[in-house]
Amino acid sequence: MNMSDALLEIRNLTTQFRTDKGTFPAIAGVHFTINKGEIVCIVGESGSGKTVASLSAMQLLPPAGQIASGEIWFEGRDLTKLSKKQLSQIRGKSMSMIFQDPMMALDPVFTCGSQIVEAIRLHESVSRSAAYKRAVELLDHVGIAHPSRVMEAYPHELSGGMCQRIMIAMALSCSPKLLIADEPTTALDVTVQAQILELLKRIRSETGMSIMLITHDLGVVAEMADRVAVMYAGKVMEEGDVRSIFRNPRHPYTQGLIRSIPQPGQRGGKLHSIAGNVPGIGSMPTGCRFHPRCADATDACRRSEPDLIETEEGCKARCWKAHPSWEEEEAG
Repeated sequence: MNMSDALLEIRNLTTQFRTDKGTFPAIAGVHFTINKGEIVCIVGESGSGKTVASLSAMQLLPPAGQIASGEIWFEGRDLTKLSKKQLSQIRGKSMSMIFQDPMMALDPVFTCGSQIVEAIRLHESVSRSAAYKRAVELLDHVGIAHPSRVMEAYPHELSGGMCQRIMIAMALSCSPKLLIADEPTTALDVTVQAQILELLKRIRSETGMSIMLITHDLGVVAEMADRVAVMYAGKVMEEGDVRSIFRNPRHPYTQGLIRSIPQPGQRGGKLHSIAGNVPGIGSMPTGCRFHPRCADATDACRRSEPDLIETEEGCKARCWKAHPSWEEEEAG
């Protein structure tokens, strides 16, 4: 796609957090683009920086977090340069976000309907009755039976799947151009997960809305993504279109994640797993951040970190063995 197709572009973003032991970057030098009308999945283990990247994009970091450097371009404006008032006009209207635990995201002391009505009136000059009518239509649109009855219900009276549909309805209330979905099916059973993912695909098809989908589930990636960014320890390790990533992964971390997927009909034997754990933000290794867990690591990997380089058209990997100067670096 042309650069004119870019809706969100995160450029060289570093977000740091204050801890008892000091201030450390949770993501470092992250760069990826979401084009108009596409679904981009950000995938990786817990602690890889996926959620921090999404919260940075929305400018919703907790008090301990701070963007240290980089740019976040949305519709031609760098969000890191905007005032709080300017950001509040974008969040919820042009950019919306849904979270993995809808029961925690919804306010327990207000009815579901009143929360959707409030979201609509926050960004649109409409009467309460008009907003109420719009909210009922939204609940019907996201597949909730008896939407007028659900409008009067409190979150604790509904299932997790129903609450997630309400969160999606709220996120769609002002017809955003970008929806950021942070593990939106993690707390749901398998059947409801499939329904929510199918709903998101249908909404994208009907509205042309872009979706940034945060997940650790490569099954979800295969089902949903146009393009994929694989994150590990605060860095993008590989990115590309979904078919290339699954057909020919170039980074050992991506290869390990794909080998870990249970295969249909597989019985007996052990599932593949990647040894070790994601390092904490205050204990990052030198060189490639994945080298302590990589069976193919060499001295070059331990000594210095490779750049994210193009491996084929539209695909990039942060691995010395995919790098054109691999032999020189290995020789030291």
